[in-house]
Amino acid sequence: MNGPAAAETGRSPLDEVALGSLLAGAAANGNGTVQLVGAHLQDLAARLVADGVTVEATVPGRRWARASRRALRRAGQRSAYVPVVGDIGIDLPFPDSGTDVLVCRLDPQTFPFPRHTVRELGRAITPGGTVVLLAGGQAPWPAGLVDAWAVSAGLAPKVERGVGGAVPFTGSVYESRSA
Repeated sequence: MNGPAAAETGRSPLDEVALGSLLAGAAANGNGTVQLVGAHLQDLAARLVADGVTVEATVPGRRWARASRRALRRAGQRSAYVPVVGDIGIDLPFPDSGTDVLVCRLDPQTFPFPRHTVRELGRAITPGGTVVLLAGGQAPWPAGLVDAWAVSAGLAPKVERGVGGAVPFTGSVYESRSA
């Protein structure tokens, strides 16, 4: 959601330029690695690697691993990272409080239990870390509901939404509360 529609809902759009600078800044403040989780993130991975950000990715299958490798080759990167293929539908394969920056495209086909996925992201993020949730496809959830899932997982939205949380979820940035 860009332009006037985003302004009507009281949120700033989560566009590619803003997302890239946000993730580069968050990675610089942490250990320098951005962890991508899910499908449809290969173009973002290629752009971050081209900008000098260290990227790790956990993808739901070999198809998305191949797509990630192709995107990196098109960006001129040969061996920047190797995506980890794993079952990420239920529990995420990350240690507790072990990641500084997480980016997840909350797609209903990849994550059949989105509330549990958001809870897992909250578990895996370090105190003060950044979680970026992006909408995947036609996300059927209202933004207010996704914000409620994030708050229950210990994540605070960086930008508070105005009244009217029934607007469709288009993406948001969250910060982990300090422990």
